[in-house]
Amino acid sequence: MKSERGYTLVELLIALAITGILTTTLGMVVHQTVTVPERGDTQVNALHAIQNAAHWVSLDGQMAKSASGGSGLTLTLPDDSSISYILYGDELHRICGSSDRTIASGISSTDFSVEGRLITMNIIAEPNDCWHISENGTYQINMRPTP
Repeated sequence: MKSERGYTLVELLIALAITGILTTTLGMVVHQTVTVPERGDTQVNALHAIQNAAHWVSLDGQMAKSASGGSGLTLTLPDDSSISYILYGDELHRICGSSDRTIASGISSTDFSVEGRLITMNIIAEPNDCWHISENGTYQINMRPTP
């Protein structure tokens, strides 16, 4: 009888196991390559929203002669005009006269407290996405000295 050439069942199973391991590893690498930058972008966007809100509140707060806090913030400037920061849904708005500007999106809560000439802002950003990212920040702003 001639010797037949071919693969045995054991060789076939070993080849399938190696192929499965390589395919699984490659799939995990591709998944990480796609999802990690997306998660990082979401976190950067949340941080950017908090920093933008802090920038505007700091800029206006340093010019204010008085302030009142709570869930929103109202600043009174030396010319007796006012600037308000109010959270509508997940957007923080800066209202100055007839101008209403969204300064941060993805904000879940804000809290402003005023003690003497010091404004303290606690803000939490939670962008609406599948990553459940949450960033928070606490900022303190000194109002202008009274003459």
